Amino acid sequence: MKDYFHELNLIDLLSEKHKALRDKLDENSGNPLNHTETHVIAKLELHGTLSISAISRMINISRQGAQKCVNGLLAEGYAEIAQAAGNGRDKHIALTSKGLETSRKLLECKQDIERNIAEKLGAERVESLKRLLAEDWL
Repeated sequence: MKDYFHELNLIDLLSEKHKALRDKLDENSGNPLNHTETHVIAKLELHGTLSISAISRMINISRQGAQKCVNGLLAEGYAEIAQAAGNGRDKHIALTSKGLETSRKLLECKQDIERNIAEKLGAERVESLKRLLAEDWL
């Protein structure tokens, strides 16, 4: 552990740990996607199909940023355009089989990292941490 971690406030400590976890995920997955793209893929797997506007709201980026990210996912074959049910005007984005497979591989990597953390900290402490972070305190 880095010596300065003991000096950090909660927000900075969470930020440092988040960055370290993301770096570990990138290292373990070998995935060529950036963090925004993996975030969009996770949201699409969770919700099935989403509009660009919905994606931008969910991951808190501009609509133009969401459009650029989705265009990259479309170009690389991770996502496809799907017609919205009952609405010929709106286009929604859905994952392709490549996108679903990528999402599943990322989930497996996350589960492996969580298992490694549980081996170091103990499963009970990891579950306690997850419960605390899931509470409505912000």
